[in-house]
Amino acid sequence: MGKVNDGIGWFLLIVVTVVFVGCKRTPEAKSDEVVINGTLTNSKDKIIWLHDFDGKSMHLIDSAHVRSDKELFSFRIKVKDAGMFFVSSRNDDYALLIGNKGETIKLTGDADDLLSTWNAKGSKETRLYLDYWDVTRKQLKRIDSVTFVFRTSHMSPEYLTTRIRLDSIFNAIMENQRDFASHFINKNSGSLASLLVLDAKISRIPLFYEERDINYFKKIDSSLAVTHRGNQLTVNFHERVQQIMKRIKYHQKINHMLPPGDLNPSYSPNR
Repeated sequence: MGKVNDGIGWFLLIVVTVVFVGCKRTPEAKSDEVVINGTLTNSKDKIIWLHDFDGKSMHLIDSAHVRSDKELFSFRIKVKDAGMFFVSSRNDDYALLIGNKGETIKLTGDADDLLSTWNAKGSKETRLYLDYWDVTRKQLKRIDSVTFVFRTSHMSPEYLTTRIRLDSIFNAIMENQRDFASHFINKNSGSLASLLVLDAKISRIPLFYEERDINYFKKIDSSLAVTHRGNQLTVNFHERVQQIMKRIKYHQKINHMLPPGDLNPSYSPNR
């Protein structure tokens, strides 16, 4: 009888375990959803925020309270089209994901330093942007090193020589990053990731300027009209490009009316 009871006990334990594991199953996206499953280090007792971005403004759409380190959190978002999503636990430090219908994205990283550590799987567009961002991270580390040397050499007798050398290094980094970003856009102009690259900055300096680099804006605009037609990000970006074109034509008209050699004082070629 004891053996029978032991057998029943083991059977019930197995059943309970199976039910518990089933309840803990990682959420998967349905055909009209994007699901983000995240596990972050240093996330204990933190609130993880989820925002979406429509090309004009950010919108808070969800949050999750993580009670223990590396605890799984999940966001399930109903979507009509692909969208951009920011996951963060504090201001100005986030993972930037691009999710399309039916995609389940697995997010990992350090909640105390998401910009430098986040990684993601399960999304083609996010993977594309992450390829760009991984290179950018390395460039940002080089700039941090240059900045450190600059600050520590401030009182050095060779400060001016050092500054000239560091300026040259910084300019080379910026040039290489712009070349890399330009190649990315030319190769992936139909991707939403190109919108992020187009507006990227290094040390708060834009890689592309609206009027000077209008051809890149037009290239992405025409490509997205094919690959993501009707998407709100595409629509808002198209409106932006139209406004830039109007501004360019206005400046050209004003400059045409000015005497030779004079420029409209409100015009900046790097805007």
